[in-house]
Formats: sequence, structure tokens, C-alpha cells
Amino acid sequence: MREVVRLAGLAVTLLAVVVWALLAARTPTTTYHVVPLIVASAWPAIDGSVGAGLTQRRSVNAALGGFVLATATAIILGVKGDLDGPTLWATQGTVAVLVEHVAVAAVGAIAGFIHAVRTAGTAPGGE
Repeated sequence: MREVVRLAGLAVTLLAVVVWALLAARTPTTTYHVVPLIVASAWPAIDGSVGAGLTQRRSVNAALGGFVLATATAIILGVKGDLDGPTLWATQGTVAVLVEHVAVAAVGAIAGFIHAVRTAGTAPGGE
């Protein structure tokens, strides 16, 4: 059971990636600004919240893993032409959207890491 809890953050992150890819493929001219933040932060934040034996090293690994998944997904969607919507600063084009998504993913990874470190010791089963 403990191993299932350890995989909860990764499972939610992968589910968010799949939903993002499906939404982007269906409506490529719509930009989902918050999704990279959710993808990058879900893994470390959920691991911290459920106390999945989280150490600082595991928190860093989960945050980097979420950031890499968000960035890789954004790049793949950009190459496919599924990121043709506007950015928050009213520019258009795949490169601008990729830059925005990578920046938002970095913020998400940092926020997820901070949440994981702050809550890991107080969550049930935390160490």
C-alpha cells in the first residue's frame, strides 16, 4: 500500500499531461496557461501532502520530474502545432507559448517543492 501512495503524485501528473495533450489537440488555438503549473507542481505537492516517505532529495527529484514532464509535453505539443494560442502578454506563436509554458512550469516546480518540504514532516506517514 505504501508504494501505491508513493506513486500517487506521479499518477496525477501523468493524468494531467494526458488531459493537457487531449485538450491541446482538440483546440490548438486555445492556450491553457495554468496546465504547465499543475503538471510541474502536482507530483511534489501530492507526495508531500500524503507523506510518501518524502525527503528533501525526493522532493527535488519530484519537482524536477514534474518540470521535465511539463517542458517535454509543451515541446511535443509545440512541434505538433497544438500550441497556436496567445500568450499572457498578447503575443502569438509557438515559440512565445513555449517560453511562457516553461516559465510557468518552473514556477510550478518551485511551488510544489516548497509545499512538499513544508508538509512532508506533518503529513500522515511523513518522515
